[in-house]
Amino acid sequence: MKDKQTLTQQILQILQKQIGFHRQLLETIRMEKEALVNADLSGIQEATYAKEALVEGIKQQEAERIKTSTELALVFKKPLRELTLTGIILEVQGWDLKMADTLRSAQNTLALLAQRISDQNKYNKDLVEKSLGHVQEMKKNVLGESTPRSDTYSQSGQKVNATPSSRLISKEA
Repeated sequence: MKDKQTLTQQILQILQKQIGFHRQLLETIRMEKEALVNADLSGIQEATYAKEALVEGIKQQEAERIKTSTELALVFKKPLRELTLTGIILEVQGWDLKMADTLRSAQNTLALLAQRISDQNKYNKDLVEKSLGHVQEMKKNVLGESTPRSDTYSQSGQKVNATPSSRLISKEA
């Protein structure tokens, strides 16, 4: 069985990898915004694939963190549900204040990155929704002008019949 120092170091390494993935994800989401603004379909697709790969990497690191936290829970003789990152920091600061500060810094960095990612994703989503709204409005305007209106009125307020549809054969024939 590994000791608490080794397991805590592993937790820190996992957190640092997660920070790296989150930074890459934030940068990818920013690139996605540029692709959306420029209507660059290949750029949007590339950003989507990159985001999927980064999220998968984050999930893998989270699984590793949970596995290592389970081992740490056995060493600390605490239930896993009580051994959140904050719980680990509180345990560690009793015997290694520097490590506790490093873990706390990593926790704060992850929280900040997660908030920025969330904000940027929301911005991108709003941008797409506004664009779709504009497209729907343009579509409605174009289609509305191409169909004759039957509720047209003259200046005197009388209903005017729609223009007769075109005929292929004239009446004279």
